[in-house]
Amino acid sequence: MPILPPDYRYCPHCATQLSTRVEEERLRQYCPNCRWKYYPVPATAVAGVCVRLDQVLMAQRGREPFLGTWMFPAGFVEFGENPSEALAREFMEESGLIVLKTSLVDILQSHDDPRSPNHFVIFYLAEAAGEIRNVDVDENKGLRWFSITDPPEIGFPTHQQIMKRLQTGELRWTT
Repeated sequence: MPILPPDYRYCPHCATQLSTRVEEERLRQYCPNCRWKYYPVPATAVAGVCVRLDQVLMAQRGREPFLGTWMFPAGFVEFGENPSEALAREFMEESGLIVLKTSLVDILQSHDDPRSPNHFVIFYLAEAAGEIRNVDVDENKGLRWFSITDPPEIGFPTHQQIMKRLQTGELRWTT
């Protein structure tokens, strides 16, 4: 099933009914009055791979999708927020940890999340300070450090991919 962006009817700036035309080989909506063009874009999420010694921090999902499975601390980037700021906010909101330093790992597209199909997930290695505590009990059943060699069941396929890279030693801090 192809995933389509929202089909807006009226311009968000002047309330004129939108028209469509082919532009850049795509059918695009635009406003014939104020010339606004609608460029649909996927959502963006961030996830932090926080390693201490031979352990990695994981959060157990307290809601769907993938209820009960584990993932790296993660969340959606809010409008106007820088991805690294979003990661720091998510870490504080979920674990109480303060992110000190990040390093970009990869950007993967998530095809398995019905909340925002085909969104991008920006993965970071994250160095964080503090003691973990489950700050968001509605979102997380728990937070725990796991051995990198013996992780729990991970639900999201993108998080599974990153865990495999962590286990092979491919992921490490670069200077």
